[in-house]
Amino acid sequence: MDFRVVGTAREETCEIMTTSEPEESPGAKKIMVMVGTDRLGHGDDGLGAGLLINFFTTFKEIGPDPWCLVFINNGVTLTAEGAEAVPALQELVAADGVRILVCGICLNHFHLLEKKQVGETTNMLDIVTAMQLADSVINI
Repeated sequence: MDFRVVGTAREETCEIMTTSEPEESPGAKKIMVMVGTDRLGHGDDGLGAGLLINFFTTFKEIGPDPWCLVFINNGVTLTAEGAEAVPALQELVAADGVRILVCGICLNHFHLLEKKQVGETTNMLDIVTAMQLADSVINI
């Protein structure tokens, strides 16, 4: 959402522009990751859970392009109180400015709305809009 305010006082014009999104570096791409599960891969569930935590801690290594993580379905459990992924996700937000969107309907389904520790509670319209704005979407 962008805002533009233009005012004229006597013979001087003042223009102020603000935007809700941070300035992008030239040539930067927006990579969005859709997280629909609490583990990476199939087979050993413990291994898969550990691999997904490792993914979050190394996500920033792909350069300036990580833009947004979207958590849906069982993936929302990773954003809630007690989840091992919470510190890694908080670090991505704090240090790297990665945007985290968490499905509100999914949080309600798993009774986690009040226990969410990281990210913005959102809806499907915001998720679909983020997908449209992304240069690429990775599904987990």
